[in-house]
Amino acid sequence: RTQGQPVHVSRELFDVLDLFSQWRSRSGGVIDPAAQAVIAVWKKAAAEHRLPTDLERTSAIDAVRQPHWTLDPATQTATHLSTTPLVLASFTKSYIMDKAVDAARRINGVHGLVLNVGGDIVARGNVAEPIDLANPRDDAENSAPLATIMVRNRTVATSGDYRRGVEIEGRHYSHIVDPRSGMPAANVISATVVADRATDAGALATAFTVMT
Repeated sequence: RTQGQPVHVSRELFDVLDLFSQWRSRSGGVIDPAAQAVIAVWKKAAAEHRLPTDLERTSAIDAVRQPHWTLDPATQTATHLSTTPLVLASFTKSYIMDKAVDAARRINGVHGLVLNVGGDIVARGNVAEPIDLANPRDDAENSAPLATIMVRNRTVATSGDYRRGVEIEGRHYSHIVDPRSGMPAANVISATVVADRATDAGALATAFTVMT
């Protein structure tokens, strides 16, 4: 409704959009909320029991490559530039995790905490948390872990293709796509990153899954 018009947005939305802008540049286009355009092409094709056509993929890539917003920190406004569908879920979750942990640490008497949101885990303060890493080829709830790591004052994020995606002609295609090629990630089935902040861990885990 407001395409091309600067709109005052919340501090949180401004921060999330800014994080996407930073990581879109840092990752060479691997981290991009407009990847939803590519995901939609693959979902539609899967529902029709076929692979996407070259034209569908190139059209989605073109939709991804254009600029989608500009930000003005002086006025805390965002200007929407495109009609490409955008999904902000990945950084929104990570951003909320960092904010929640920071808020909890400011409460008197809280010396350590562990936060688990969808398998991404933050351990802060006077606590060390053992974290099991699932075997991506044997990921039942009662399966033995591939490894166990001990984490203190860090965030652990895992990205992989083994639980979500689409099936086309008997082959599994990851829900994680490379917006530069219009193809699902295929070389790495799981990547786990340990970083200081949830936003860094989540972005790097996705990037490594696509880029490696």
